[in-house]
Amino acid sequence: MNLSAKLVLYKLKQYFMVSSSSRISAQPCLKYPVLYQNSLPLKDNLIYVIDDPAFILHTHNLGNVMLILVGKHFRFPFQSAPNICRIESDASAAWVLQVLQETFQVYNEWQQNIFQLMSASASVQKLLELSADAITNPITIIGMDFTILGSTVEQTSHLRNNVLGSNDETLSVVNALKKDPNYINAEEKSGFFYFPGNDYALPSLCVNIHSHGKTAYRLLIIPGDMPLDDTIGFLAVFLAAMAEQIIHSYLPANTGNPNSLHHIFLNMLTNPKTDYVVSSHELTSAGWMVAHTYLCVLLQTGYLDNRNLTLKSICNYVENQVPESCAIELNGNAVIFINLTLTPGSQDDIQQFFAEFIRDNFFIGSYSRSMMGHFNFYRQYQQARLTMEIGQREHPDRWVHHFNDIALTYCLEQITRKLPPYMVSHEKLLQLRYLDDSNDSQLYQTLRCYLENHQSATKTAQAMYIHRSTLLYRLDRIRNILKSDLTDPNELLYLLLSYHLNDYEDAKKL
Repeated sequence: MNLSAKLVLYKLKQYFMVSSSSRISAQPCLKYPVLYQNSLPLKDNLIYVIDDPAFILHTHNLGNVMLILVGKHFRFPFQSAPNICRIESDASAAWVLQVLQETFQVYNEWQQNIFQLMSASASVQKLLELSADAITNPITIIGMDFTILGSTVEQTSHLRNNVLGSNDETLSVVNALKKDPNYINAEEKSGFFYFPGNDYALPSLCVNIHSHGKTAYRLLIIPGDMPLDDTIGFLAVFLAAMAEQIIHSYLPANTGNPNSLHHIFLNMLTNPKTDYVVSSHELTSAGWMVAHTYLCVLLQTGYLDNRNLTLKSICNYVENQVPESCAIELNGNAVIFINLTLTPGSQDDIQQFFAEFIRDNFFIGSYSRSMMGHFNFYRQYQQARLTMEIGQREHPDRWVHHFNDIALTYCLEQITRKLPPYMVSHEKLLQLRYLDDSNDSQLYQTLRCYLENHQSATKTAQAMYIHRSTLLYRLDRIRNILKSDLTDPNELLYLLLSYHLNDYEDAKKL
């Protein structure tokens, strides 16, 4: 494996006191080291170990070679020449040569081991473990959805389903990264690049790994013994290229366990031919019983989450925080089903968790009603989805919406799907309203107040700040116009509903 003068210089400094010229190449063009023999011309792509005090620098393009001067007797100026270094400590040329040969052996064996791995049943994790001697810093390969494919960082071993952001500690890292412009803009970079880090994430030397022309994964080398610069940049690019081959050739599609809760719920929500009896049996086998009570929560994520594909980490975090929950990705949102019977804590505790989680991450959340049994899951999802849709329209300032808050609006929208409100509402009530508009008789509002106060004349008069006799006079006029004694419960319900229909129509005109 060809090495760069900059990496060779770094390795030499582990053993000797070394000074160097100001220009040291990071291009991996050096093939192996040799002892310099006097009078022979220099050849490209070699490292020359020189201890001859009579050595004279030949005219040569030093950008393609490296000269290592051994001994304190070298006094000629070389600061401006490229790829020259001097061993200032007491050392023999043979010792220096041995160190260089061992260095090349490490990287040659690394390359050979990787090539052997590629011809066998390779894994990204095994690839990184093979690289421990070549790149001594911790290394991670992570998907843009924060799924960790492989890592030599011990702290990643406790993550649920190997997803960054699946617990409190790492969620803060994900939230910081998805808002960091340096991280976001890095998606378009090619080759190796340096990410400066932030308050939550360590700096790292990175290489993007592509799939179908887009950045899908990223190799991260975090601080350790080796510098995060072009000293190891070419090693990072080589390792990323090998990882890309493994990902494309050997990494199986993550179809999930067909008997897992995720698979069951995703099938119920997306497959119109789902056999709900079969699904019910599968849920029962997973411990989610017909007699249990369930809740559906829908989380609408923002632009940054969709752009940075953080839904997987969001779903895993929710499952970690809410026991007996199943969170799946659907249409760019997170759909969470919670077994209220099995999960510890009350429904209020769950809603308090989501209220804080939604607020801290700038999500929008909606709740279905809690229901018993296996045959309402799709309906609960639709209920949560409709709650999100209507809630954002009716109350755009709210972050959390409940179905009970929008149920009446939903009913009104369903009633008027084919006919406008004025054609559905109580015909005589419309006449009452037209009469008010022409002579300001206030009969329309009087009837509404009377109905809302449960036909109590006393409460209605007090609410309208009018005398009781005035109210009774108006009610007589209303009864004559409506041709009704206002005692039929069905008619009273229809009249109240008609008021809401008229309000709904008025609001649409604004």
